[in-house]
Amino acid sequence: MDRSWTAHYDDEMRGWTEKPDLTLYEMLLRTAAVFPKRPAVTFEGTRITYEELVYEVDAFAAALRDCNIGVGTVVTVCLPNIPQAVIAIYALNKNGGIANMVHPKTPAAELRECMEQTGSECLLILDAFLPKCKDMLDELEPGLVIVCRITDYLSLAKSLAFKIATRKKIPKASQDTFYILYSNLIEHGELLRQGKISGDYDWPGPFEEEKEVEKAAYVRPIGPDDPAIYLHSGGTTGSPKIAVISSTNMNIPAMLGPQIIRVPDPFSDPENYPKLTMVAILPLFHGFGICMCMHCMISCGINMLLVPVFKPDELSKIIRKEKPQLLAAVPTLYEGMLKSDKLKKMKLDFLIACFSGGDTLPMDLKRRFEEYIRARGATISLREGYGLTETLTVCAVNPENECRDGSVGLPLPGIDMMITKPGTDDEVPVGEKGEICISGPTVMLRYLNDPAATAMAIHTHADGKKWIHSGDLGHRDEDGFFYFDQRIKRIIKVSGVPVFPTQIEKVLLSHPDVESACAVAIPHPYRLHVVKAYLVLKSTVEADASSSDPVSGRAEGETARNGVNERQERVQMELMEMCRKTLIPYACPVEYAFRDTLPETKIGKIDYRALEQEALRELGAAPEERNEKESKSATAKVPEGKEMREPAKEAPEGDDPDA
Repeated sequence: MDRSWTAHYDDEMRGWTEKPDLTLYEMLLRTAAVFPKRPAVTFEGTRITYEELVYEVDAFAAALRDCNIGVGTVVTVCLPNIPQAVIAIYALNKNGGIANMVHPKTPAAELRECMEQTGSECLLILDAFLPKCKDMLDELEPGLVIVCRITDYLSLAKSLAFKIATRKKIPKASQDTFYILYSNLIEHGELLRQGKISGDYDWPGPFEEEKEVEKAAYVRPIGPDDPAIYLHSGGTTGSPKIAVISSTNMNIPAMLGPQIIRVPDPFSDPENYPKLTMVAILPLFHGFGICMCMHCMISCGINMLLVPVFKPDELSKIIRKEKPQLLAAVPTLYEGMLKSDKLKKMKLDFLIACFSGGDTLPMDLKRRFEEYIRARGATISLREGYGLTETLTVCAVNPENECRDGSVGLPLPGIDMMITKPGTDDEVPVGEKGEICISGPTVMLRYLNDPAATAMAIHTHADGKKWIHSGDLGHRDEDGFFYFDQRIKRIIKVSGVPVFPTQIEKVLLSHPDVESACAVAIPHPYRLHVVKAYLVLKSTVEADASSSDPVSGRAEGETARNGVNERQERVQMELMEMCRKTLIPYACPVEYAFRDTLPETKIGKIDYRALEQEALRELGAAPEERNEKESKSATAKVPEGKEMREPAKEAPEGDDPDA
C-alpha cells in the first residue's frame, strides 16, 4: 500500500520500531527506575513522585489481592481525575485484573447495567456520588465497594478546607458490610507489604502485628496482550459497546509520546531529559484521557497534572502556578479557555505542544486559539489528531512543523491507514471519499461479549492484516495527510463526550404519553453540539378520546400557550426528570419539539437526518421567522435552571464532586 506519509516523518519518527513487551504496571516500573524522584502525579498541590506512586500502587494491589481481586477480576472504576483512579488502574494491572472505566456521574440504573454486563465484582466510587447509587448497590451486592474521598490525597490544610466547604453536601462515608474506605484499604495494603500482618480479608478493625510474614514478590500474572482495560464506546455503528483493550494497545501510542511532542527519548539520555508537565483534564474513562493524558505521561517520565473538573478560571490559576508545557483537550475546553478573563493577562511562552481530539476541531476555533496563545508568547500550533476508542484514540496527528488546516494529520509509525469504499475492503483512489480504516498494534482485542459486532468492525483484508472500519467518512491527499469528513455511525458528541441517540430515545419512549421520539444534535456555541428531542404524543392519554383533539392530543382543559399546551409542558417536565435520573448530563436534551408526525425514510424509519436539517434551518432563520416557526411546531427549551450548567461555571469534561 501507499505509505507516502512516511516522507514527512522526521528522523526520530522514521526510525521508531520499539514495541515494548511490558504490561501497564511494568511500564510504570520502567519509568520509576529511571526517574524515581520526579513528580508523576500532581493533584491540588500534592505531588506524588514516581517511586511514591509505585509504593501506593503496590500497597493498593496487595490489599486488593487480600480481597481476592486478581487475574481476570473486573473492577469498575467510577471516578473523576483523582490519584485513586490512576493508582487503581496500575494496581489492577499488577494483579492481572481489568479496569472497567465509566463516567463518575453515571446514573445508578446505568451503572448497574454496566457492572452486570462486565461481570464486575468490585466498584471504586467517590463518596460524593455514593448516595445516588447506594440503594442500587445494596440490592446488587457486589463483592466490594471502595469509597474514595477527594481529601485522601490533599494536604492537611486543603483537606480541612474541603471538608468545611462540603460538610452539608457530602454525607460521611461509613464502612460496613461490603463498603470499605480507600484510605483504610491502602493502610491495610501497606501493612501487608511491610510484612507486619498476614493476609486476612476478615476485617475492618484494628490491625494486629505479626512477625516474620513473608513479603510477596512480583510475578507477572498476565501478558501484554491480555485484557487490561474496558472502555465504553459508541462502536463503529453508533450503538454502545465495550472495547477490550490490552497493555500493548496502550503502550504503542504511549511510547510514541516523545516523537509526537518532539522531545528526546527519555531513556536514551535521562539526565538531559526535560522536566515536563501535562494538564490531564481529559477524563480517564475516555480513551484519549487514559492513554495520552495518563499512560503516555507515565511511560515517558512526565508529570501528570490531574484536574477533576474544568472551570476556566480555576484552570488559569493552575496554569499560572504550574506552567505546564503540554495540553491535550477536546475543542470545547479550548473554547472555554478563550473565555477566561484570568488567562488573558498571562504569558504562555512555556507551552510546547497543544493537541485537539475527541471531536472535530472547527477551523475558526483553531485560528482564534493560535492567535490567542501566540499573542502571549507561544510559538506553536493547535495540532488536531484522529483516533477511535477501539484504537486507543490516537492513530494520526499533525506534525508541528507541517500542521495542515482541516487535516487530522499523518498516521503514526507502526500504524497504517487507508480509505475504502464503504461496505467493502476496497481502497479508493487518493482524494476520493470513503470509510477511514486503521490497522496496527493499537487495534482493540474485540468487543466484550459481542462477536457479531467485532466481526463487523474488524476485517481481515487481502493483505492478511486486521483492519478496523471506523464508521467515519474521510479522504487523504497525495502527501498522506488524512481528513475527517463526517460520521457514518449515528452518534452525538457533546463537549467531546459521545452520547447515543438510541439510548436517549429509549428513555423518551418509556414515557406513557410518547408515541415516537428522535434525538438529534444541534449546534452550540460552547459545547459544539447539544441534544434536541423531537416528540409525537399519543392521540389520547389520561383523557377520553371524545374530548381530545385527534391531532394535537389536547384534552379538555389543556390550553395552548406559545404553541406548547399544558399537556406538552407536563410531559416535558416529566421527561426532563426521567432523563436526569437515567442519562449522563451530556445526553439530556436541552430542547424539546412536539410534532404531529416525524419524517420517515423510504423504508419507514424516522429520518433523523431530515430533523437535523430542520433544526439547522430553524437556527439559521431570522428571529421573527424563528419565533413564528417555534410557535407553530410547539418547540420548548428546557426551563431556565434545569438545563446544563453555563460553560463559565463548569466545562463538560470534568466531574464536579459538589454536583
